[in-house]
Amino acid sequence: MFKSFLILLLLLHAPLLCAQNVLFVGNSLTYSNNMPETLEGLAKANGMDIRTQCICLPNYGLEDHVNDDLVASALKRENYDFVIFQQGPSSQGYGRESLMEYGKQLARLALENQATPAYLMVWPSMAYYQTFDGVIKNHTDAANTNQVLLIPLGLIWRRIHEQHNQYKLYGSDQFHPSSLGSLLEALVILKTLNPSVDIEALQGKAFNGLFTKEEDRLAFLKLVSAYINEL
Repeated sequence: MFKSFLILLLLLHAPLLCAQNVLFVGNSLTYSNNMPETLEGLAKANGMDIRTQCICLPNYGLEDHVNDDLVASALKRENYDFVIFQQGPSSQGYGRESLMEYGKQLARLALENQATPAYLMVWPSMAYYQTFDGVIKNHTDAANTNQVLLIPLGLIWRRIHEQHNQYKLYGSDQFHPSSLGSLLEALVILKTLNPSVDIEALQGKAFNGLFTKEEDRLAFLKLVSAYINEL
């Protein structure tokens, strides 16, 4: 499904590959470590123009965003190419219902304003790591049911965390992302919005301070690229 979405996205947005306006709708899993700014800087350093706005508030779910009208107002004020929405892990029944129903409403709102909607699949806290299967299933089902693009961050996060634990994706509270986790978030989003991007060739200040050696940075990018390409 992910590859077919990328092909469709490339066809629909080919003229926008060098200039994209992105609205993030979410909570602290999106805004931690200034991830939207990291995405902008990563794009700029590699010849792309991505501009972001973030309607992201602590502990907000999609229902909160639908009810407070900030998203609708933002879409009336400015034209966006993508609306990327995110809530907590959503592994349980209520989270699944919220992804389905309120994700559908946000997607409709985005489409009415000529923007491509997208779910951002996140990850569970370490305390509830056993719920990861539910996180993946519920996000995937919601994207399929509502015919919305899925950014498969959770799938990549899980593989790296479980198979390459030298890369610390979790922050000190074992839920929010570390700086490296937020970089991974930006990388997966960048690749989803721009399928032709070569992850392994990326450069820029976004990597500063995260790797002690250049070969470590290149190894991480190669790993991320390989896992995305396997989806």
